[in-house]
Amino acid sequence: MDILIIILLTSLIWLLVAVAIYIYSIKRIQKTIIEANEKLKLDREAFASKLEGILSVKNKELQESYAAGYKDSQDKKELSVQVSPWKEEVDSSNFFKNKRSIKIGYKYQLFSNGLPCLEPHTIVVDELSIDKLNEENIERAFSNLEMIMNSIPNTGSLAVKILGNGREWTKSLLRLAKKKK
Repeated sequence: MDILIIILLTSLIWLLVAVAIYIYSIKRIQKTIIEANEKLKLDREAFASKLEGILSVKNKELQESYAAGYKDSQDKKELSVQVSPWKEEVDSSNFFKNKRSIKIGYKYQLFSNGLPCLEPHTIVVDELSIDKLNEENIERAFSNLEMIMNSIPNTGSLAVKILGNGREWTKSLLRLAKKKK
């Protein structure tokens, strides 16, 4: 039994030593973790302050660069509008009628530093139209018709009736056109 007590006692001592070593190692690990966390916190704060300093310097550089660019653009900014007179003549005459119209106005265009920004825009201020019958061409057409009718054989009184009515019609048309003016 003495041996049993010695074995139990030795086992108990080893058990207490093992528990003591376990507790000591746990406390040491916890202390190491706490120290590592504190060091990490300090490193994080140092990194954040360095990052803040770098970002502040870069932000200041960007603001200075922006201000310099803005100042340069303000110094070189040259917007101008070019305005010039404009006219357009349109001739839509045909054989029996002379028709001409003139559009008068101005054209303007926006320029930036001498380069056009948009397409030119035209403003019509007034439009003048001249519209009249071409009496000379009408007379010539009926005289040519008379010559053709006379050169056709066997038309006789039919040609005279048509041409007579045509000449009267032409003269009345010309008188009517003059009255409308």
